[in-house]
Amino acid sequence: MKDLLKLIFICSIITSCAQNTKNNMVSSDLMKDIKQVPKAKQITYAIHVNAKTPYEIYIDDIPLPGFGRCYESGMNTTLELNPYLLGNGIHKLKVRYLPLETAKDGLLQPSDVYFNKDAKWNIFFVSYIKDTTDPLGYKGEIDYENSELTVVPPPNAVPFWDQVFELDIKDLPYELEGWSNSQDLSKIDEDKLSKGVFSFYNEIREVMNNGDVEKYFNMNSKSDKEIAVATFDNDLEWYTSDERKNEIINDCKDNMLPINKEDYNLKIYGYGKIIAIERIKKFKNNSLIARKRIEDNTRYFAYSFKLHKPKGSDTFEIIRK
Repeated sequence: MKDLLKLIFICSIITSCAQNTKNNMVSSDLMKDIKQVPKAKQITYAIHVNAKTPYEIYIDDIPLPGFGRCYESGMNTTLELNPYLLGNGIHKLKVRYLPLETAKDGLLQPSDVYFNKDAKWNIFFVSYIKDTTDPLGYKGEIDYENSELTVVPPPNAVPFWDQVFELDIKDLPYELEGWSNSQDLSKIDEDKLSKGVFSFYNEIREVMNNGDVEKYFNMNSKSDKEIAVATFDNDLEWYTSDERKNEIINDCKDNMLPINKEDYNLKIYGYGKIIAIERIKKFKNNSLIARKRIEDNTRYFAYSFKLHKPKGSDTFEIIRK
């Protein structure tokens, strides 16, 4: 099983490296003051899961992107935590185990989570230093035997089961502001909040639909800069390359679907500091969708944005994807 874990982990690392390179686009001026961290201190924290059921995973009350929310059984993946870790300290990881797709009563059974020691959920909390020159994608060995978190199944059948783990993060070489000083959005009038949030997402959509790349980069600048710091990205020239600009123009210009409120949920995360609109059914949990016709085929591109409102500000900002 350890060999299988290693193979899956390597594939996840390679995929993550590629996504980090593609997704972090900011202006070169904003990247000038990023200090390069010595390789030996570029610690990446992650969890690796062997999931026996559908699930949702949150770090400090924020859903992890991509396969952080998966509604099919049998997913094996590595989820990097750094983009959502603002600094060292105790961070809370919540795993929500969901019922099997085949559950006739719609309930999660204890045996779905833990049948026996060889047939159960596995969650590993690991850290490593990425190394693209190493065949494994990271330096050294990962001690799976001593990094597994203890999974506790529900005592009886339930609609879902939450388990919270406290992760002691000690070795991050950075500290980010993120949403730490943001307003508590849960205290704002619900109708006023909804109106302001949907208005801002419509502004993002309009910028993307117009192909206004520079404005799009500026709207994402704080988020992208912090992610670049957290992921130790040193390929900063990529962020303003013509290739990346052309991708936004080619995929999004005149292709963005309208935002219909009835298709979305308004979700507050980060203990009240972060908010997002998320599609309910098709393209579940994503914020905005581009639809592009390519010859006789239709392709869709999904985008997610999480917002915050800095203290003293009347406007929202994109703070993470």
